[in-house]
Amino acid sequence: MAKVNTQNASELKAAVEKYLAEFPGDLICARQLWYEGLGGEGAANATTVAAIEAAIAAVPGWNNVGDVRYEKFGSQNSYKLAK
Repeated sequence: MAKVNTQNASELKAAVEKYLAEFPGDLICARQLWYEGLGGEGAANATTVAAIEAAIAAVPGWNNVGDVRYEKFGSQNSYKLAK
């Protein structure tokens, strides 16, 4: 998987939309998307997390549900796909 430039809003938005369209689950956080969908390595900084969250929020059907605890990522601001 090619790494995505998270500072390029249009590239990030396209990558997030593509990943979420194929994502098998209905709950995701920015850090999960950073590692699994964008090829991120190491800890994503606050600016990167904010950019990813903005991109997720812009995808129709994905709604912010607040903090959810993940085994790998701890408590994270999360988004759930509306059914």
